[in-house]
Amino acid sequence: MLDAVAQTNRSRVPDQQLDASPEAPLFGAPSPLDSLGLVALLIDIEEALGDAGHSVVLSDERALSQSRSPFRSIGALVDYIEQLMTV
Repeated sequence: MLDAVAQTNRSRVPDQQLDASPEAPLFGAPSPLDSLGLVALLIDIEEALGDAGHSVVLSDERALSQSRSPFRSIGALVDYIEQLMTV
C-alpha cells in the first residue's frame, strides 16, 4: 500500500502529495486526489497485491455500496483490503 502511495506521489507536485498516515484522506474535499487519481492509486494497489499472489478488486459494487466508503482514508482502505483477503 505504501509503495503505491509513494508511486503516486512521484508523479505529483509537492503540495499535492498524499500523506502516508492511516488518517490521511484518499478521496473527498481534504484529499489531493481527484477521481482519476484515486482510480490510478487503486490500480497500482491491485497490481501490487496481484504480484504478491492476491487477486483483489478494490473498486467494485461491494466497495461502492458500503455505508462508510473504504476510500475515505488510507486506514479505511487498508482495513477493507484486509477484509477482502480474509474472505
